[in-house]
Amino acid sequence: MLVEARNVSLTYKDGRERIQVLNDVSLQLPATGFFGLLGPSGSGKTSLLYVLAGIRRPTQGTVYFDGSALPGSANARNRLRRAHMGFVFQLHFLMNYLTVRENIQLGAVANDKRTIDMLIEELGLRGLERRFPYQLSGGQRQRVAIARAMANKPKLLLVDEPTASLDPENGRKVIDLLKGLSSEVCIVVVTHDPDMLKDADEVMHLHAGTLTSKKWAQS
Repeated sequence: MLVEARNVSLTYKDGRERIQVLNDVSLQLPATGFFGLLGPSGSGKTSLLYVLAGIRRPTQGTVYFDGSALPGSANARNRLRRAHMGFVFQLHFLMNYLTVRENIQLGAVANDKRTIDMLIEELGLRGLERRFPYQLSGGQRQRVAIARAMANKPKLLLVDEPTASLDPENGRKVIDLLKGLSSEVCIVVVTHDPDMLKDADEVMHLHAGTLTSKKWAQS
């Protein structure tokens, strides 16, 4: 398995109160495939992505990546994430003063022109390389964010609510793009919209911090 979470819990401290965000979550993800994480707002979906990526450390339990536990050092986790993971946040944080190509290059460990050209072609960004984010549509900006996350050739791509600010047509296009990439990468998509996960290999349901069920795609 590429990713494994074993009995992971996460609590936040809010003043004197401790809030349980994740409760004894266990899951396994193989090296390739398209996986959905479904649940209502506040169910802990984004927090689980952060824990899987090593952005946050679990209060209890362990996350494994490629057979090894995520390191305890924040710097070591950052290096691992930079080398092997991509993350598309709900707010994509593109740099408005950089062109499309320059934004994508930010995600690359090295300036790999061939890989960047391939991503621009595969994600339908050809002809937009010199435009700035404020000159793009919402769907185009989301595709740039995905290309930036893929620029370091990650093994794991974590995507948080990629269709939240898009109309249904553009949302479907983004999901189809991600599905197309999943033959070579393990992709986990967080959403509250079950229609966007109809073609997923597996859909995991999170409710109040607990992984309540898994629905496997029909063969």
